[in-house]
Amino acid sequence: MTQKVKQSPICCGLMSIAGFTWLLVANTASGQTAEAFYASDVDSIVQAKCIACHRSDGQASYTELRYTKSVAGNHSVLERYVNSPTKGARANTFLSKIRGALGHGGGQVISQGSADYETFSTYMDLLSADEQPVDPSVLKVTLEEPVQGQVHTGVGNLRGWAVASEGITKVEILVDGVLAFEAPYGGERGDVGGAFPDVAGSSESGFSLAYNYSSLSAGPHTITAVAHNALGETKESAARFEVVRFDSPFIADPNAVNLDNASCIASSDEVSIVDALVEGSVYDLRLKWRTAEQGFEIIEIR
Repeated sequence: MTQKVKQSPICCGLMSIAGFTWLLVANTASGQTAEAFYASDVDSIVQAKCIACHRSDGQASYTELRYTKSVAGNHSVLERYVNSPTKGARANTFLSKIRGALGHGGGQVISQGSADYETFSTYMDLLSADEQPVDPSVLKVTLEEPVQGQVHTGVGNLRGWAVASEGITKVEILVDGVLAFEAPYGGERGDVGGAFPDVAGSSESGFSLAYNYSSLSAGPHTITAVAHNALGETKESAARFEVVRFDSPFIADPNAVNLDNASCIASSDEVSIVDALVEGSVYDLRLKWRTAEQGFEIIEIR
């Protein structure tokens, strides 16, 4: 007599969520080339979770996987790795390493079953396929800064890229769900052009502007980029981030900051400043190196 195993409602619910996540990622990738899927869905994960070690001056610089800010270049690096010596030969190796197996020096970077893991899994399938499908119509947008999950303050970049087969007519920026302005569009992006060579204007697909994050209140916020094509269709890319700030949204007085009596401690990619005088008040500050900004940014004010 065969005994049936009864699954709990919680277990069934988790399986349903995992299945839905996989289906959503798979549908997103349907009809795309591996390179296009990398540009739209994968590179943001690489920049956020992999490039800190896997770069020319990082702890994993000795490996075959060394990333840069080039979207097309990073796709090529992964394509060579995964498809060597044969198509898809190291796809499972890559997936094992990002979840901390096979002696990965960085430990677990992405947990199995997460949305990021399913994205990588779908990308591995596309890389391993004998023939890449052709994307008949493209409408993509990626918000690169602000960076998802990071802390921002002061005047910084608000940037990304958008491409469409029918052409991009405008890129709107929403702050906490409210339309704030249109972003200047048409900046040079050779990396995106390399990822979408068949889309006219893809090499001039960037949008970028200086944005004062300190004009927002301290705490969590969301910025969304909405790309519009000539057919009136839209695509969104959003980032949720944290704002830290001083009392003034913009410190204009050049003498408002004084570090004469402050002390500084440097550790890894962070700098701590104790007893900084800013607009007559004393603060302790923490700064961290940001790859996206290519500079240090204040991430804590107390």
